[in-house]
Amino acid sequence: MTFLWEAHKRALFVPFVPIIWAVMSVFSIVAAPFGTADGLTLGARAIFWPLMIGAGVLVGAALRVLVQQILCVTNIFLEIALIAVLASAILSAPAIWLLDRLIDPPDARLASLWTVALYVFLVSVSVSALRHSLRPGGLLVPARLLPPAARAPGPRLFARLEPGVQAPLLRLQVRDHYVDVVTERGQASLLMRFADAMAELDGVPGLQVHRSHWVADAAVARVRRERGKHILETRDGAEIPVSKTYLPQVIARGLIEGDQA
Repeated sequence: MTFLWEAHKRALFVPFVPIIWAVMSVFSIVAAPFGTADGLTLGARAIFWPLMIGAGVLVGAALRVLVQQILCVTNIFLEIALIAVLASAILSAPAIWLLDRLIDPPDARLASLWTVALYVFLVSVSVSALRHSLRPGGLLVPARLLPPAARAPGPRLFARLEPGVQAPLLRLQVRDHYVDVVTERGQASLLMRFADAMAELDGVPGLQVHRSHWVADAAVARVRRERGKHILETRDGAEIPVSKTYLPQVIARGLIEGDQA
């Protein structure tokens, strides 16, 4: 639960999130969509819309954690669409219910549920697309084709991560065409080759233990043997298999004692 809470905070504390909240709040106060022009005073709109949009930001961040960390969706376009659909389903009905009780006079023309749902969907897609476009690698270009924009503290690979994730490295894991980078502050997915990701570690102590896994030395909590196979348990709770191909290097590294092999 602590990991999910930290991921939710990282999703919220991104520099452009407050800017989006402020711009959308001002726009909604002035444009007064969904019948709020006739039903709410300017002062009431100045309270209502910032609170509504703030609630939407909180829900959107929670959905981003759900889709990325729990459902483990790695396709960017599927992620954007799924977050938008879930946001529409969760936010539209409560928004209509609240507007129905706040609008004065009661016969003011309210937007339909489908209109509000479409509005939430389009806003969610726009915000998600903007968020991804500002990340290293953007929406469409594989990370291996882009030079790191700026030198981040730590290995070169960190230049591809959002600042909130940059922390002591625990492990790398291949998933489809992505490499999951797991640090002490969370996880990020990069569209790049596993070999290229390992080449950008710049000497971080660790080694490849499986064709799909690289583990930092400091991340190994303990080792166990199960049904003839060696399993590395890491500090983030993951269980990493050691393949026979890489077993000699793991033993030489001292992660597994010779009598355990």
